[in-house]
Amino acid sequence: MSSCKGGNINQPQQILNTPRFIAAHMADILEYCQSIMKFAPESEVDLHAEKQLRRAFFEYKQARKTPLASVQYLINEDEYDSLLEAFAKVAVLETGGIRFLKPNLKENWDYNTPTSKIMLMGDGMGVVERFEYDSFSLEKWSAGQEVQRELVMLRAFPAKFYVPMSIKTKSVDPLAGDPILYVPKLMTLEEFWQDVRTKGLVPFEIKVCAYTRHSRHTYNLDLVDNKLLKDFRGGQVPPKNRAVRTAMDYMNFDMILASTDMKELVKKVFINLFEVKESTAFDISHTMGITDTMAKNALDAVVSRELADKIGKAPREIYSINPQRLEAAASELL
Repeated sequence: MSSCKGGNINQPQQILNTPRFIAAHMADILEYCQSIMKFAPESEVDLHAEKQLRRAFFEYKQARKTPLASVQYLINEDEYDSLLEAFAKVAVLETGGIRFLKPNLKENWDYNTPTSKIMLMGDGMGVVERFEYDSFSLEKWSAGQEVQRELVMLRAFPAKFYVPMSIKTKSVDPLAGDPILYVPKLMTLEEFWQDVRTKGLVPFEIKVCAYTRHSRHTYNLDLVDNKLLKDFRGGQVPPKNRAVRTAMDYMNFDMILASTDMKELVKKVFINLFEVKESTAFDISHTMGITDTMAKNALDAVVSRELADKIGKAPREIYSINPQRLEAAASELL
């Protein structure tokens, strides 16, 4: 989809929803991805890399996701419907903004922050304009409330992405597995922009983290469909023993989450464990709707990475996050 400068934002809704328009939109988005990929070293962009990009693109497109709102971007004072288009066309990020439109009020927002706008002020700082949401109230959205403005520190990392790899690089040592060409990390939005533009990093989904003085808000953005995504915990059983974490605890956690290679289930269990004082495999399995064995294996995987402690004997082992241990692990990623 073209940027708002192109004028098609005013197309009638019945046209926007036709299969032909949707197919054309996806073709445009894929072209933006292909343009971004070509920022990588020329030696890594071959036919194999192009085929792998298409495969990764459509795998992400077809994955099950729950959108909460549409997203529009302001990049260097120009509006874009697609951040991928902006990545492909804008060399340097100077100022930016994210607007959330048409929120789905029927969905569960208990692990998401209802937000109207995020503005980047520069040097990693910004402003969030948000609303209150009470998941325990019958009227979860307070009618007529004023927008709350918060000064925040903004960071981001790619949650789902593709980095081009040529068949020559892939074939160097087949028995050793694919070489690692890119390790994501928590960074300022300006640094993230440069990673995209210099490494050919094609982000399909990114997590934006906004740190206040006492906490943090997170936003998972689907860049393929231009949507704010529902947190996977939305609708789960609320934690009974929620832990009190500082903004620095959250930043250390996000640094590890961004850079540590984990299976998807292990990552989700790690996120759930971080939010509570302590937990058992039964607690996790009950919350996430998985078996006790799956929960225990995932928790043990977190412990094996020295990111959590385990005490007690089976089947009642108790798992907990040690913030000091996370701080030490995060410092090694700097």
